[in-house]
Amino acid sequence: MNEAPAGSSSLWRHRDFLRYWSACAVDLVGSGVTSVTLTLVAVDSLHATVWEVSLLAFAERLPPLLVALPAGALADRHRKRPMMIGAVLVAAAAYAAIPVADATGRLSLGVLFMVALVSSTAGLLGSTTRISYLPSLLPGERLLEANAKVGAVASLADSAGAQLGGAVVGVLGAARAVYLDVASYLACALLLSGIRAPEPAPVRPAAKGSLFGEMRQGVLYVARHPTIRPLLLTGTAYTAVFAFLTTLWSVYLLRELHYSATDLGMLLSVAALGGVAGALAVRSLVARFGPTRVMLTALAITPLTEVPLLLAAPGRSGQVSIAAGLFVQLACATAQGSTQRSIRQVVCDQGMQGRMLATGQWITYGTRPLAALLAGAAGTWLGLWNSLALGTLALTTPFLVLLASSLRTMRQTPARPPATT
Repeated sequence: MNEAPAGSSSLWRHRDFLRYWSACAVDLVGSGVTSVTLTLVAVDSLHATVWEVSLLAFAERLPPLLVALPAGALADRHRKRPMMIGAVLVAAAAYAAIPVADATGRLSLGVLFMVALVSSTAGLLGSTTRISYLPSLLPGERLLEANAKVGAVASLADSAGAQLGGAVVGVLGAARAVYLDVASYLACALLLSGIRAPEPAPVRPAAKGSLFGEMRQGVLYVARHPTIRPLLLTGTAYTAVFAFLTTLWSVYLLRELHYSATDLGMLLSVAALGGVAGALAVRSLVARFGPTRVMLTALAITPLTEVPLLLAAPGRSGQVSIAAGLFVQLACATAQGSTQRSIRQVVCDQGMQGRMLATGQWITYGTRPLAALLAGAAGTWLGLWNSLALGTLALTTPFLVLLASSLRTMRQTPARPPATT
């Protein structure tokens, strides 16, 4: 047998899920490295201003607004595994341009903008197909467990990658450290190609329509769905505020608190370990308190986790308090994120998985480039600390959105709808 039966007590015996999980891990280790190195390349090597850093964030976050909807329609039209593999190979090639440009003396902000745009587009297509592929690999009752395991390894990989990134930058320099991300994408492609389970044929409508028509169908499906719609509105508010905060966060630490690359990597590493804690706890929390209480509690705690950053001074004590806040923040983010993702996957029709996910990315992540530009303007005109304080206050919005929705009375995860033929 290539995999454990659906009712097996552990997904670790499911060989294809293990390959899928491992691919996510190595991909995210490299991305954790890049989360440290790209900012350092821009700020330290190219001496970018706050506005230029915000433009880099804008380029990285623009693709969901432009290509999420067609990516979802394509994911539902075609088999997903070849698309996943192709996407990570394109991302590997894009990131390889940074150390090559550095070696030839041609590294510039323009190169970083182009790499951010191409790699983010490829990453969007890869994540759309990868997440929407999971419900075809596992039965519905295993999705929360699977998402929790992927969330845990994502946090561990981010932690390892951030810590590794800070260390490697000190040895190789920020630009050459990106080679680690290139290697991780190649390893990810190799692992995904090793999945042996046959992928079900795409569910095609009786009368094949245009790509635009299928995109429109996905948007209308999400807009009319009583469970998916409020979850995505909450996620949109959450993502927009964090896009604003994270655009300024690293610049504030590097320039105002004078943290080194190693310090930044350490903070990101500790924060990611909080994600592991959230992923390990989420199944038992949902089983005991219900999905809505878990999400509401996590969203209520999140604004408080930004307070240590606002109060911190340069030095070790400030680093400890920021790390503690970020640990709790990532635990809450992973717990509520795994819960809402599993609910959306369970209640969504099988033939709409790709478009549902892509529509969610378009709505949710489409706010990120605008938030990045707003952060750049606010950081320039109001100052970094004042802008971070405003963002912290805005973190109460996602909690209020979910609290005002019909989902506040949900006590358990809904059942998967019957398959359509």
